[in-house]
Amino acid sequence: MKELTRRPTRIASLGAALAAVIVVGATAVGSPAGAVLAVVGTASLAAGLVWGITDATDAGAGLLFVAVVLSGLQGMPPEVTVVGAIAALVALDLGRSAVELGEQLGRETDTRRLEAVHVVSSVSVGLAAATLGYGVYVFGGGGQPAGGVVLLLLAVVFLVAALK
Repeated sequence: MKELTRRPTRIASLGAALAAVIVVGATAVGSPAGAVLAVVGTASLAAGLVWGITDATDAGAGLLFVAVVLSGLQGMPPEVTVVGAIAALVALDLGRSAVELGEQLGRETDTRRLEAVHVVSSVSVGLAAATLGYGVYVFGGGGQPAGGVVLLLLAVVFLVAALK
């Protein structure tokens, strides 16, 4: 019997890494400090995905979200703020999934279909949340600053955390 390699799965890891790169690009629009924080978060997320450390993955995704909030408060456009926040949440979801699947099933197990469905579902939910959040900003914001969108997204994160 062959021993399983308990390492994160590849497809979800790639999706999480791609989402982290989107956050770095988004925060670079808003502020240099946010971009630096996003790069540190991406490095932590990547380390967690390489070695299968859930805490590093969670910390990296948390830093990505803080980078988006910081950039949003420093004047990043609302559209970019929403995209960055959703990408940070997708990075958290996919990164955590990659590590957990790797621990439970091993890297050798064929999980492509499961991971593909999870990636598409996570991105779809993110896009729906972004559309709803931006719609609230445009139609209900009345010209309020982007900080309102950031606080709305922060409330969504707390809601998601409470549901776990």
